[in-house]
Amino acid sequence: MSVPSALLKDFDTLSETIGHPNRSQAVSEAMREFLSNKKWDVTRKGKVPGVILLTYDHHAGGIGQALTKMQHDHPDVVTATMHIHLSKHVCLEIIAFNGDAGRVRSLARVFRSQKGVLDLKLVTSPL
Repeated sequence: MSVPSALLKDFDTLSETIGHPNRSQAVSEAMREFLSNKKWDVTRKGKVPGVILLTYDHHAGGIGQALTKMQHDHPDVVTATMHIHLSKHVCLEIIAFNGDAGRVRSLARVFRSQKGVLDLKLVTSPL
């Protein structure tokens, strides 16, 4: 596995701070959390409510227009949005959704693939 050195340094520092005795234990915990958080992506069916938290570089070419278009292309899923300026270059988009799990997965994948997207978190809620 190949990891950028800055990411590895931050990971090691945080894992030591919270008391992991070694990197292997921290990686195992991170993998379990990843699996737990992403498992719904494969198994959940039916209608699902929640939010997508999306941070992006506002100066990446055309990103704002692309995000707006994607939201308008999913009117059966997207119910509301909020735009927050975090810094001169970084914005947070909070996209509320309530719709078919497959359509939500599709929307999240399309968002993730956009140049300029820095991070995406998908948070679902039980009905």
